[in-house]
Amino acid sequence: MSSVSYLAILGLGGFFLLLGIIFVIWNKREKERYYNSILLTQRDVKESLTHDPDRPWLSAWQIGGRISLVLGIMLLIAGGVLWLIAH
Repeated sequence: MSSVSYLAILGLGGFFLLLGIIFVIWNKREKERYYNSILLTQRDVKESLTHDPDRPWLSAWQIGGRISLVLGIMLLIAGGVLWLIAH
């Protein structure tokens, strides 16, 4: 493998790691925005306090972020190991 291949793997790992961090932060902002808007529009504050019923679509960004984080870390480790072995 050439050094360009190792750099590509490391670049993809960094990209997925950054993407995962962005998704996790986005999820936190979306949940706060959703539950804060409920306080202003509904009489029943129970949903905003207990988060019941559960809204699975609010966790989609978090799940995607975690997958991206794991994938990014694995690619960074693999690219780093391959780069260290070759050099």
